[in-house]
Amino acid sequence: MTSRAFDHSSWIERLAGALSALAKGQEPYLQEYWQHNPREHLIVNGRDETPYPLDDLRMVYAMARHSGMLAPGTAQYAPLSDDLAPSRHALLSHPKLARVAVVGRPVGENDFWMEILDSGMSISAGDLIAGLMARAAELPGNGFRAAASELNAFLSPLGDGEAAGVLGNLSEGCDALLFWGLTVTERIDLEDNMAILPFAGVQRFVERELVDELAPSGARFRGSLPVGAVVKTFRWRPLFRREGSLNEPMGVPREPFLPEARKFFDLLAVSHAEPVVPLAAKSDCIDRSATRLLGQERFYPEMDEKWPAHGFRGFVDCPALRPEALREVREVFSNRESARYQRMETCVSRLAEALGRTGRFALRDKIVDVAIALEGMYGLPKRGKSLALRERVASYIGTDTNDQQRIKESIRTFYEVRSDIVHGGSGDASPLGHGAAFVAGFDLARRSLFQLLREGPPCDWEFPADTRK
Repeated sequence: MTSRAFDHSSWIERLAGALSALAKGQEPYLQEYWQHNPREHLIVNGRDETPYPLDDLRMVYAMARHSGMLAPGTAQYAPLSDDLAPSRHALLSHPKLARVAVVGRPVGENDFWMEILDSGMSISAGDLIAGLMARAAELPGNGFRAAASELNAFLSPLGDGEAAGVLGNLSEGCDALLFWGLTVTERIDLEDNMAILPFAGVQRFVERELVDELAPSGARFRGSLPVGAVVKTFRWRPLFRREGSLNEPMGVPREPFLPEARKFFDLLAVSHAEPVVPLAAKSDCIDRSATRLLGQERFYPEMDEKWPAHGFRGFVDCPALRPEALREVREVFSNRESARYQRMETCVSRLAEALGRTGRFALRDKIVDVAIALEGMYGLPKRGKSLALRERVASYIGTDTNDQQRIKESIRTFYEVRSDIVHGGSGDASPLGHGAAFVAGFDLARRSLFQLLREGPPCDWEFPADTRK
């Protein structure tokens, strides 16, 4: 894949055989290491689910390589160097690794500068061998051969189709916006590599501990976790740099994902009229198995933002995604670059945030949010806003005379509650109560919003001509 003169199959077989022999030879040294550095075991439901000791193995290899040069007490690891030699020689015979030189001053023939997306790190041949061991432990059958095949594929160019077939999803990364509040049961593809996934679909990229930290208290005890993610996937390859400065660019940055994801997320919340709450936005997430294969216990993607959702009750049943609402969102989202959407974008965000408000005055704030959004959508005159809003909403979304009359009455009642809140009254003027007023007002705002985004305002409204597009 990378060179016609190089026999990749022979390299894979030679490396796999050396790794198999090393796995047997290294066991006593690992046991010796654990005697002085006791290993903590993770027991879940009576089962030992302790992760593969990748970092311990890296340390043992380092002590074997530098035995006698490090702290006292490492000389007993020196014989392991002979067991390591076949694997190290096989690994370094790959042309993509044999030509690599460390960035800056030399620090040894075993060391490389490896880049994963926007992060660079110095690693050794021993780190890669430990990574191959860890990855092989995850794979069925001849794990050493499969892991060596995957590393060989990772050393191939991004456009290599044969390598892509070997790697499968291992070379897939994603930017992700996690949310709580809607139950997602399967992958839903959107556009431009964007999709909605249940949390199980992103768990190879995002640790469960993050959800436990941010999701509402009690959510972790539910049978099905109501956490999903809007993601944008991409393909990547590690880069082993031969020379250059640590400060030089490590590639062309991708377009920021979070602003686009927030647009979709806000539309999703408004369409379902549910408090869909963002938890965290992360960029440059990669498969954790790929991280281990490359000799790293963890790869820390960039945390763009996180929002603890502790003001919500985790035991509340979260509704499933509704197909008709999702179709509505997709249609609008596909036209998000239009002048019509850009004019309405603030109203979308206002309504989405209204759904997610918590606190002592949350319900009153929600009603004010809806009123602001309605006024913004309908472009009301400076005077007589309440009357103008009743007429415009009724004539625009009303289906017949009776429906229009019901809408006018609903707007009148809603505005009474809004005015009482804004002007310092008791807030109890409406016979419907605050909760009913919010539900009625939000429903009118939601219906108005999506119809305006699809059709634009009527010609007799006071809007610039370009916003009707």
